[in-house]
Amino acid sequence: MKRKNILLSIALAAGLFLPGSGRCDWESLRTSQAPVAVVYASTGAYQVAYTIGEDCASPYNMVYSSYSALSGYLSFIPSSIENQGFYGFDSGTGVILEGNLWGQPPDQSVKLLFSTDLSPTLSTPSVNVTQVLDNYANEISSNWFVTTSYSGQKLVIVPSAAWPKGSLFAVYYSSAIVDINGSPVSGATTVYFSVMMDYTKANTATAISDHKVRVVIPSNAYSEDFFLTLSTNAARPEIVTANAKLAAQPGSPEFLNLVHVNPYDAAGNPVQPNAACVVTLPYSLGSDGFVAGTEGRVKTSNLAIWLMDETRHLWVKQTGASLDASGKNLSMPVSHFSSYGLLGLPDTDLTPVFAYPVPFRPNAGNPARYGTWAQGITFTNLPSSGKISIYTVSGLLVRDLPVMGATQPWDVKNSDGEVVASGVYLWEVTTGGNRKTGKLVVIK
Repeated sequence: MKRKNILLSIALAAGLFLPGSGRCDWESLRTSQAPVAVVYASTGAYQVAYTIGEDCASPYNMVYSSYSALSGYLSFIPSSIENQGFYGFDSGTGVILEGNLWGQPPDQSVKLLFSTDLSPTLSTPSVNVTQVLDNYANEISSNWFVTTSYSGQKLVIVPSAAWPKGSLFAVYYSSAIVDINGSPVSGATTVYFSVMMDYTKANTATAISDHKVRVVIPSNAYSEDFFLTLSTNAARPEIVTANAKLAAQPGSPEFLNLVHVNPYDAAGNPVQPNAACVVTLPYSLGSDGFVAGTEGRVKTSNLAIWLMDETRHLWVKQTGASLDASGKNLSMPVSHFSSYGLLGLPDTDLTPVFAYPVPFRPNAGNPARYGTWAQGITFTNLPSSGKISIYTVSGLLVRDLPVMGATQPWDVKNSDGEVVASGVYLWEVTTGGNRKTGKLVVIK
């Protein structure tokens, strides 16, 4: 049996157990009845001898090992609990998502749950609570006065005043939290919780992983206080499935980021708003002026917000999004909360494409104007994908070149690797159903 898969309830003998003496009296020194518990425990004078289904310890361990007097039984706990440490929040109405708490009641204490009983006398943690954002998602970064106490496996944080509705808080605690044996149970950690929102006010919810991912909820979009959970996790199975289908969709859109929004009422029941809200997703630009994080060159004008079809696991492009170039984000009004993604179509605009030098005269002695054999003829301002074709004026194909980047050289050779003859040639660039042509002149 693996240690991570067992729950231990321990009763230690008050006196020595001697082989052959039958049953004896027991004094319960420690019992764990919580959902999670440590596997090993010791009072200092006693250590645990693991026995299963027995009400006294193994006689072998009692006589032939260093154990004094001990017993107990083992039972299963969820296999996902592998180590001691911070386990989550203890909340009746809020929702725990990705290790953080959403929808903390403003008038209640925050309870951090650990996987073992904490020692109120041996633990001396430093607990700092910071209001990170207010209900408009404005940065506050203000310390909040609290008092702390212990209750079994819980670290209880009591605010000096009610948590402001709609705010986001960070809780930092040091590594000086120990169990009843003085063993550390957790390293220094920061966790977050959001407070339930006031329905009579406008609110802005943010993703904890990226505060630029936002949802604006107007006042009275709900008839009572409410809260949202926001996730940018792209590893969810339905997102992975939908992204795998993008290459086969028209234009081969590229995925950038997303927000998955779940709304709840004050009791933690799912409920949709009765008014339009606004989802905002950010992007960043690369040094070349195109959207960063894409394989193809994606212009900001080709960005759009897409809705996840939860039934078919398919991204569906939406209309009505507005681009904020200065804020580098896209926003769109929505009447139903779901998964919304920011996707971009690779650039297929051929308007700026051209080739140089024209004419190409590598032996003219003026490389700045007429080019060189080493550089050849250059096509520039190309789209993210496509094909370059060079023809004779009579329409015979000379060479096909795949578009490999924004700038593509042609070594002035045909498909057989031979330098072409002097003369006039036509070029054509095609991509995504678009086409542009031009003329070249080669003078050797």
